[in-house]
Amino acid sequence: MKSCSAVRGFISSFVNGPWPWLIPALGVLLLFRGYPLGNQFWLAMTDMKIASGDASFVGFENFSFLFSDPNYLTALGFTILFTSFSVFGSFVLGFGLALMLNRRMTGRVIYRMGILTTWAISSLIVGYIWRLMLNESSAGVLNGLLEPFGIGPVPWLSDPNMAQVSVIVADIWRSTGFTMIFMLGGLQTLPSEVLEAAKMDGAKGWQTLLYIVMPLLKPLIAVALIFSTIATFNVYELVLALSSGGPGNATSTVGFEMYRTAFGDSMNAGLGLIGRGAAMGVSMFLVTLMFALIYIRAGVFARDLD
Repeated sequence: MKSCSAVRGFISSFVNGPWPWLIPALGVLLLFRGYPLGNQFWLAMTDMKIASGDASFVGFENFSFLFSDPNYLTALGFTILFTSFSVFGSFVLGFGLALMLNRRMTGRVIYRMGILTTWAISSLIVGYIWRLMLNESSAGVLNGLLEPFGIGPVPWLSDPNMAQVSVIVADIWRSTGFTMIFMLGGLQTLPSEVLEAAKMDGAKGWQTLLYIVMPLLKPLIAVALIFSTIATFNVYELVLALSSGGPGNATSTVGFEMYRTAFGDSMNAGLGLIGRGAAMGVSMFLVTLMFALIYIRAGVFARDLD
C-alpha cells in the first residue's frame, strides 16, 4: 500500500508540476543536441571513412591513437595554451572596459557598440582582417607602421612563436567585446544601496571592487568564463583564415586538426577519417567539460560576501 501511495504521489507531483510544460522543450533539446552528441560518441568508436562510408566498430582504438599522434598532441598543447591566454586576456580587458563604460561619460553608447562589433563579426572575417594587417611585406598595416622606425619586417605569421602570439592576440581582440557586454550587464544589476553603503563607510574604489563587486558577480563571472572557454577551445575558423595552422603545425588547434583529419585539406586531401576526427571532437567535449567543472569546483557559483 505504501509503495502504491508513493507511486500515486510521484505521478501527481509530476502531472501537477512543471514537467509536462518542459517535455516539448526537452524533446527538442534531445533531438538537436542529445542525438548529435550521442552519434559523435558512436562515430568515435568506428573506423568510418568518407571514401567508403562504411563503419566498423573498433572500440577505443581511435582514442589510443590520439595519444601517440604527434600532430594531435601538438595541437592539444597549443589549444590549451591558446585557451588559457585568450580567456584570461579577454576577461581582464573586457571586465576593465565594462567598469570604465559603466560610468557616465560622453559617447559611451558609441564606445560600447564599437567594441561589441568586434565580437559580432564572423571569426572567419576576423581571421582575414588580421591576416591583411599582419602581412609581412610593407603592405601589411603593422609592418607599414613600424617601417618608418627602422623595425621590420616582423615575421608575424612565418615565425612559429610570433604566429602563436599573433593568433592569441587576434582572438583576444575578437572575444573582449563578449566579456565586456556580459560583465556590463552584471554591473548594471548590482544593488545601488550596497555600493552607496560601502562608499559612506569610506571604502576606496579598489576595495569596493574587490570585496563588494567581485563577490556579487561571481555567478556571472563563472558563466562568462565557461562560455569563453568553450568558444575559445573549439576555435577553428579564425585559425583557418589567419594562419591555416602554420607555420608547420605551430598554430594548429584541436578543432582545426579535427577538420583536417575528418575531411582533409590541401595538406591531407586523402585523409577523410571521420571516426578519428569524431574522437578528436569527443576529446574537445571532455576537456571543455573539465574546464567547466573546475570553475564550478573553485566556488565561483557561491554568492556570499563573507
